[in-house]
Amino acid sequence: MKKLHIIFSCCVVFAILLGCTKEEGVYAEINTSKGKIIAFLEFEKVPLSVANFVGLAEGTIENASYPLGTPYYDGSVIHRVEEGHVIQGGSPSGENNKGTGYKFPNEIHPGLSHNKAGMLNFANGGPHTNSDQWCITLGDRSYLDGDYIVFGRVTEGMDVLYRIEKGDVFESIEIIRKGKKAKAFQPNTEMFEMLIEKQWEKVNKLDQEKKGREEAIIQERWPDAIVASAGYRFRVLKEGQGENVKTGSVLNVKYKGELFNGLHFVSSSSNGNPSFGEEAQLFAYEVGESRLVAALDDAIQDMKVGETRILIVPSELGYGRSGFYGKNIPGSKRFVISPNTTIIYALELVDQ
Repeated sequence: MKKLHIIFSCCVVFAILLGCTKEEGVYAEINTSKGKIIAFLEFEKVPLSVANFVGLAEGTIENASYPLGTPYYDGSVIHRVEEGHVIQGGSPSGENNKGTGYKFPNEIHPGLSHNKAGMLNFANGGPHTNSDQWCITLGDRSYLDGDYIVFGRVTEGMDVLYRIEKGDVFESIEIIRKGKKAKAFQPNTEMFEMLIEKQWEKVNKLDQEKKGREEAIIQERWPDAIVASAGYRFRVLKEGQGENVKTGSVLNVKYKGELFNGLHFVSSSSNGNPSFGEEAQLFAYEVGESRLVAALDDAIQDMKVGETRILIVPSELGYGRSGFYGKNIPGSKRFVISPNTTIIYALELVDQ
């Protein structure tokens, strides 16, 4: 009996050493200049994104920087480290830095969040511009949800993650597969392109559904809104006095705003930037010189002092593909207007 117990104990130890206690799935062993990080990759929830990461890491998808068979991420520099925010890297170094030569669409899964440290995501320059660069969060960055793809989570090596500094290197990335499904996940260029096409179909369908929902709300709340020549819609709530404002005039302006996701915000006294709050703050606006967003700038020049308007602003006349990210204050929730967002403003030119 004692002999069996010893044999059983040895088997358990051996299994642990082999990593057999890990759940089945696809893992990335990320070897950095500070040590090793292990990450679980969500290949079943976001197959396109994981195919991109794995295909680049193993050199199995075509790109503009390296020939097939060359691991894309090996030796790449971690060029960004922001305490409490993220580490970021993934671009080839030196003369090889030609990027991937492609972009792929957002693949947002509602069950994956940036709500803790150790979450992997792809960096982008606006919706559907994902490529090679990726990040690992260093804290709760939930405000990124919906705009950036979460594709994995750190399972080992959080201590290593917190030691990483700007200029450290992803020395190598080894992909480990456990289980039948994981072993069958073998990205190549053909598979990757098929997944991109499939994801674009989903994205376009979701965009059309979103536009339909928003238009129904607009028609219900502001059925008599006027279409301005610039492309936004407006409704005058309170008439102003005198003549329209003139170029060079310095005005007192304030606004309240809302998004279709329920977020409410107000103008701040800091150049009129949007922020959290209940009471809108006045800010100075010089006609022809000050800049807010295209729709607000256009509307102000068509208004009179004392006037209040509702503006229904499509994203291209608001914050567009970039969105708006307020100042990051440690310990505070960050104010964010997501990219490609329709904004409703209540804009007022206040009497002097």
